Amino acid sequence: MTYSLLKSLHIIFFTTWMAGLFYLPRLFVYHSSCKIKSDEYKTFTTMEKKLLRFIMNPSMFLTWFLGITLSLLNNYFLSTWLIIKILLVVLMSSFHMYCAKIKNDFEEHNNKKEESFFRIINEIPTILFILIVLLVVFKPFD
Repeated sequence: MTYSLLKSLHIIFFTTWMAGLFYLPRLFVYHSSCKIKSDEYKTFTTMEKKLLRFIMNPSMFLTWFLGITLSLLNNYFLSTWLIIKILLVVLMSSFHMYCAKIKNDFEEHNNKKEESFFRIINEIPTILFILIVLLVVFKPFD
């Protein structure tokens, strides 16, 4: 496997992970306004579960695995920009896990959050995404 293929796969899985992180909180916005006993509520629960299980979780794992592999191949681990990037990806992963908790709350009919809360947290992955991309492209503090 060549370096370019590893890098391409890292970008592909990061992109699919980000797509899920952009979409899941948006699903929560609509899910929070549904009646609990409705078919619509059940549909959102199923969509959220499948998005996490089949797209987001594998994409997060492969993003981490490939990113660490690329860092080892490039000997970047002592770079300040990479340390900051890893911290941001840890925050992104924490947000991912928080979304999984919210999904579980909806499944168990325990969601206490309003639609407005989900509209606000929907912006968190966007901010992290922008910061991560800027760090990778410009590699400041190098």
